[in-house]
Amino acid sequence: MNEEVKMQKVDPAEMAQLCVKCAEDKLAEDVVCIPIGNVSSIADFIVIATANSEPQLRALVGFIEREVLEKLGRKTLHRPEVSVTECGWALLDFGTVIIHVMTPETREKYNLESLWGK
Repeated sequence: MNEEVKMQKVDPAEMAQLCVKCAEDKLAEDVVCIPIGNVSSIADFIVIATANSEPQLRALVGFIEREVLEKLGRKTLHRPEVSVTECGWALLDFGTVIIHVMTPETREKYNLESLWGK
């Protein structure tokens, strides 16, 4: 028997702010939240955070993922499969909110803020 799972609607701004708080709680640096809903159909918000080491990057990704699931009942649509040590960048896609956690070198190299007009 198929059970229908009803998901409550989650405000994208609320989810983005929770992700920012999670990143800041785990001592991420230069955390920014960029509203992109008016210029893109891929998401409503992008959150970018810097992790100063690979272990911190992995910890941030895991913590954000757990907190969003626990507090808002949402799982990621995409979770990093490759080792973050290979690229220094992990992405969590919650649909309306996309989280980028990057090492300082990777963040400087790709400069996502300038791509989105920040």
